[in-house]
Amino acid sequence: MARSKIDLRNPIFHNDHAAREYLETVLWPQGPVCPRCGVMGERIKKMEGKSLRPGVYNCKDCRKPFSVTVGTVMERSHIPLSKWVLATRLMAASKKGFSAHELHRSMDISYEGAWFLFHRLREAAKDTGGSGPLGGSGKPIEADETYIGGKAKNMPTPARSQGLAASAKRCRSSL
Repeated sequence: MARSKIDLRNPIFHNDHAAREYLETVLWPQGPVCPRCGVMGERIKKMEGKSLRPGVYNCKDCRKPFSVTVGTVMERSHIPLSKWVLATRLMAASKKGFSAHELHRSMDISYEGAWFLFHRLREAAKDTGGSGPLGGSGKPIEADETYIGGKAKNMPTPARSQGLAASAKRCRSSL
């Protein structure tokens, strides 16, 4: 599987307007959706004006304004959207994790801001699904074979004395 590289010259990582447009295409592929009532299409109007921040829409059903960040971890954050998009990409692309200190140094934001950002992103990445059986109830699961154990002489002494070597041999013989 080919891994895509992050192009740090991409405007979504430097320009908040481009980052907002990118988030709108990702979160709303069929157009804006009201986060309160779920209405979309002609019942949504883009609000424009000199005193209004960009990217605000108005729902004609619930009569509430909203933007792409409402209902997400980015809501009510003072961190620019371009930094959110870059941090999300860096966190998802890192093989062994990405620390808040590393983010703080590489993105030129405060450590507290990087810590806040990562905590919100980790909270969003949590699996909120039920603790039911894998695959679902009554569904088959496919598993590859695995080798458990090894030679008893390669085990540490405490493991050998606890009988783990014998249990490893039993596991191998049952396979």
